[in-house]
Amino acid sequence: MTQPGATGRDGARPLEVAIVGGGMTGLALAVGLLRRKVRFTIYERAAGFGELGVGIHFTPNAERAMAALDPRVLQSYVDVANHAAGGFLSFVDGFHEPEQAGDPGEPAEDLMFQLRVGEGYKACRRSQFVDQIIQHVPRECVHFNKNLRSVEEGDGGARAVLNFQDGSSAEADVGSRLPLNHFTVPRLMRVVVVVGCDGIRSQVRAAMFGSGPSSPRAQYSHQLAYRGLVPLDAATAALGPSKTTRAMGHLGPGAFVLSIPLVGANVIHVEAFVIDPNEWPEVSTGSDTKRYVLPATRDEVVSAFAGFGPTVRAIASLLPEKLHKWAVFDMLDAPAPSYARGRLCLAGDAAHASTPNQGGGAGSGMEDALVLAELLAAVAVADGGGVVAEALRVYSEVRYERSQWLVTSSRRVGELFTWGDARYGSDKDKIWREIESRSHQLWDHDTDAMVRDALATLHSRLHVSGLGCQG
Repeated sequence: MTQPGATGRDGARPLEVAIVGGGMTGLALAVGLLRRKVRFTIYERAAGFGELGVGIHFTPNAERAMAALDPRVLQSYVDVANHAAGGFLSFVDGFHEPEQAGDPGEPAEDLMFQLRVGEGYKACRRSQFVDQIIQHVPRECVHFNKNLRSVEEGDGGARAVLNFQDGSSAEADVGSRLPLNHFTVPRLMRVVVVVGCDGIRSQVRAAMFGSGPSSPRAQYSHQLAYRGLVPLDAATAALGPSKTTRAMGHLGPGAFVLSIPLVGANVIHVEAFVIDPNEWPEVSTGSDTKRYVLPATRDEVVSAFAGFGPTVRAIASLLPEKLHKWAVFDMLDAPAPSYARGRLCLAGDAAHASTPNQGGGAGSGMEDALVLAELLAAVAVADGGGVVAEALRVYSEVRYERSQWLVTSSRRVGELFTWGDARYGSDKDKIWREIESRSHQLWDHDTDAMVRDALATLHSRLHVSGLGCQG
């Protein structure tokens, strides 16, 4: 592996990577680069690391990618994940459930199908995972309050300057000899690769493809989510243990509810999704043109699910009086044409934001991080920007088709969960067959082969072109 401070042929210095955004994808990439001794700096717009307390679940393909990045990435998840009873994600008809007298919790909802996810379904709060993984990222490699304003390029793509809202900047210049974390004013440091892990509002994506009406961007998927935590004891008293120890999806027309037990936190994580025909309201919030999370009330959820069965209605009634509703954005209708341009690239939601219906968005970011870490390690001592740009092109090609498939597939899964396909309706056999097929297409992906193909393609192209690359 390349050692920090080593130089390549013709005096070329080690690769330096600027990761814009310190969310889950950016942090996982950082740990993967650290393991491969590739120098990096994270620029995070917030004053500190943190994810809102919504749930997160990683599918088997994501877990394999996390382990290959660095076993500590996977362990950060395993250490805080809660296992659902039986290891299944159980989907039931939450709409036609009969009204029922007697003790709560007696199974009454019609089981539609179950998914056995890898070695068993487990989940945690996003904030718990982030709290674990940041322990493996050196603090000197992180700069907070760095809200990217723009990226300027020059010299035919040989240099790029990252301009931040606080007036500082970081310049990408292959010829620079400044150390990685050298501070100057107005320039912070010089880097070679810029990786946009900056989410659905990505400024790196805007720098690559523009920000006009016809540019790639995340748009409202006409789906919103009410999210909240219900005390486990209260849920068990109201619903019975059979419905509070299992991870469940309660399906119905135009909406569905996920109820996921997080035993370690003594809560049920509830996500109530509603298909919304309206546009999401645009609100001016300083530097943001849209607000993606708006205040909501329990009464809104109760009203939205008033026609569902007693279990779903009971879950809604147990939510906190004040909560939030989240706009679900994806890039289905305005995808990025590529994930790389020159020495700029995109990963995670910045590249291919998807709805959460298939539970694969965060895991897709882990696959991105793995391929990027391996390719960047392969060119960590490079003879110029051409080698690095070729590595990023290979990354984009290897990741594009699969990640775009997930964006489309996740929308389709949402349609099936809300009985929006007139050919299927609530037919559980038809829905199950398609859900099972799509699930295994996501889960069974060979991440090792993905990395091998990426490295082989890179080496082949560099050999043909006569450019150098690490063995």
